[in-house]
Amino acid sequence: MIRPRKPLLIAATAAALLVTLLAWRIISNTRTARMRDADRPLAVDTITARIQPMPLILQAVGQVQPERTVQVRPQVAGMLKEVLFSEGQYVTAGQRLFQIDPAPFEAALRSAKAAAENAQANADRLAPLAKQDYVTPQEYDNARAAADQAQGAYQQAEINLSYTDIRAPIAGRTGSLAVKAGNLLAPTDATPLVVINQMRPILVQYTVPQQMLETVRRYQSRQSIKVFITHEDGGDSLGQGQLVFVDNAVNPDTGTVLLKARLANDSEQLWPGQYVGVRMQLALQADALVLPQTAIQTGQDGVFVYLVRDGTAQIQPVKVDRQVDEWAVIASGLKPGDTVVAHVPRNLRPGLPIETGAGVTPAGTPAARP
Repeated sequence: MIRPRKPLLIAATAAALLVTLLAWRIISNTRTARMRDADRPLAVDTITARIQPMPLILQAVGQVQPERTVQVRPQVAGMLKEVLFSEGQYVTAGQRLFQIDPAPFEAALRSAKAAAENAQANADRLAPLAKQDYVTPQEYDNARAAADQAQGAYQQAEINLSYTDIRAPIAGRTGSLAVKAGNLLAPTDATPLVVINQMRPILVQYTVPQQMLETVRRYQSRQSIKVFITHEDGGDSLGQGQLVFVDNAVNPDTGTVLLKARLANDSEQLWPGQYVGVRMQLALQADALVLPQTAIQTGQDGVFVYLVRDGTAQIQPVKVDRQVDEWAVIASGLKPGDTVVAHVPRNLRPGLPIETGAGVTPAGTPAARP
């Protein structure tokens, strides 16, 4: 038995019409909402371009190095009797570090002293005899030479004994010990007993492009150049020093010039071998035009900002001279007093009406230091 299909066809047609009606209403409501949102001004944060002193700086990555490094080695052979410091300890210049067994050197000193006294006594005995021609002048000269030679051996024995006390030649921090007490030492040993790095003051070396060499030398001839050291990522200050060295040649492989800055490092916040951020302040520009870095946008045609004009946002091309922390120094494209969008929302478009009355970011004061 065949059932009639007409009621099913009518039901399907009605359902399709209902779905179409619902879709049309959703699209119409969405379009209306978009048109209503387009007519509503977009609330944005703004800031005014202003004149502010800003530093002229060069940034680089540097490495800390001690100003002086000394490898402590024995100057006489013998058994290491005692170590008088701890690994990693800060030592002062002249402080005793090691004691070599002095007994053999004390015995050699006594023997040399006796020989020197005996030779001098013999020369003194022959002196009046030589005047009376009881001995030949050659015999007397030989006696005097023997006395001088014995005196020299005695002085050398004194020096060798003093070498059994090994002292720090500079103030600094010691490294790891290469030997322990009881080992035999010799001046020919390949490994030093310990290495001392001077920590106060300390140097930071870094490089700049050769194109900046003339600028650096020009400002250095006028005044000392300040150098600010931070962590490698640019955060937290580690100290401030001065430029003390510009290399006398450009590295032909890298096209850079080596520079060094000296810092007091009183609290030893800088450690040899550490990589750090370097900010070299060449000068302080008193009339820099600045904006926050968040206002700077990059497009296909270059760098620009959204300039607030007649209640709308307009694209304004600008040229950025440099960035100092969160601030950008504007070289051209704006003038003092121009208002721009400080934080650009994603839906901001040129010509879009904007509202700046509420939630406006005040024009902050950029730091005048790097």
